[in-house]
Amino acid sequence: MGQIYSLFYRVLINLLVPVVLVRFLIRGVSRREYWQRLSERFGRLPTHLSSGPIWIHAVSVGEVNAVRPLVEYLLKNSDVPVLLSCVTPTGSAQITRLFGSRVSQVYAPVDSGIIVNRVLGAVKPCAIIIAERELWTNFLLLSILRQIHFAFANLRLSDTTFSRARFFLPLCRHALKNVSVFCVQTKVDAERITALGANSELVHVTGNLKFDMKAPDGIQESGVVLRERWGGTGRPTVVLGSSHEGEETQFLKLMIELRVDFPELVAVIVPRHPERFNRVFRQISDCGFSVSRVSEWQSDAKVNADVILVDSMGKLLEFYAASDIAIVGGSFTAVGGHNVLEPILVGTPVVFGPDM
Repeated sequence: MGQIYSLFYRVLINLLVPVVLVRFLIRGVSRREYWQRLSERFGRLPTHLSSGPIWIHAVSVGEVNAVRPLVEYLLKNSDVPVLLSCVTPTGSAQITRLFGSRVSQVYAPVDSGIIVNRVLGAVKPCAIIIAERELWTNFLLLSILRQIHFAFANLRLSDTTFSRARFFLPLCRHALKNVSVFCVQTKVDAERITALGANSELVHVTGNLKFDMKAPDGIQESGVVLRERWGGTGRPTVVLGSSHEGEETQFLKLMIELRVDFPELVAVIVPRHPERFNRVFRQISDCGFSVSRVSEWQSDAKVNADVILVDSMGKLLEFYAASDIAIVGGSFTAVGGHNVLEPILVGTPVVFGPDM
């Protein structure tokens, strides 16, 4: 049964490749980064990649941050080159920001058998590690056929991911039965991946890699300097980090109420996805707030605004450090909360919603 599902999946994905291409082209209209290195997603890789690396896949910024301790450990203790892949331009930018030229990076290939085979043949990885919740069937099956060690690290299976995977249970069982090891975050994740077909003897509860994260040197000091731009400790500051659709509306309503008692209050909003920057800017303006966009800041000029919109990537931790209270986005929607440990790392009290 698993092989029948696998065949159906391979045929379906190959048929959908043109649709995926069109989707990337459309997304590139609003975000040109999606047009850059587009060929990598369809199997045409840079020629300078080292052969035989340990390949670690992390979808986007959050997953890249999560695997940082693992990557740093490998770079320090192994002579094997490290290749990192991701799906989003923001994830790619974060890889460059954290590791520079110490690792190679590519966009993950579309999960078509033809494309994946071409990529695996070019890269020849000695091992592949998938971070968190990515379950790519062709990538997994074809890697195992090539006798490449395949592992999951920091694996978590949300209610949504688990429900979707159960719909394809025969396919999951077929794909997971030859994975070398599963390192999961919680006992619930262990139970779920076992229910999907993993060998329970290969499933280990190792906790969350994010607990091994360390605050960058000088980040608190940077926060103090940053806060001086809008008045220092004289203006109480609340930040909403990694926000999603609908959360800004709730946050702005809260700010309206709080400013009755705290008229000098500064609200900072850091949307999770760059394509929403302009939309969130209009939303803030429509609420009657004066708003300052970080992308338009000049040198050390002072900021006099009710709301600061962080429309630049890689600045979240610094704004957490500059704030009195951090509200973690995603936790007020079905998306699920983002990394609650980041504000804790810089010593900022944290608030999160029911969907953490």
